[in-house]
Amino acid sequence: MALPVMGPWSVRGSAGRGRRATLEVYENGELIDVLVTSSLAGGVIRGARRRPGSGHPGAFAWGRLCADGSVPAVAFTRGRRASQRVPAGVTTVLGAFWLAWCAAPATGVLVSGPGCPPIRLRAGVAA
Repeated sequence: MALPVMGPWSVRGSAGRGRRATLEVYENGELIDVLVTSSLAGGVIRGARRRPGSGHPGAFAWGRLCADGSVPAVAFTRGRRASQRVPAGVTTVLGAFWLAWCAAPATGVLVSGPGCPPIRLRAGVAA
């Protein structure tokens, strides 16, 4: 299953009978991350990328659903102390993962949900 996202990012997910769900994350067609469902506790956020500049700024983040299966609250941040917050569009994939994006300049992402403290991650720069 191919899921277009925004800008240079795209994802592909798969899940079969008796198989664990997997999510592949691509940037400009190159694989940058693979997530697999697991019964072991894992972090709710896995990665974040941003596209700098004034032409087409934007940011993208991805991770696993919270331990209780809920979607985490996601906001992209700007500023040296992440004082500015930009709302994120969030969607679930395969009932195990989430994707978030915004079409505004961002330098990081803040994720929180039931059973996990807020986590801030600095976004890497898209190639």
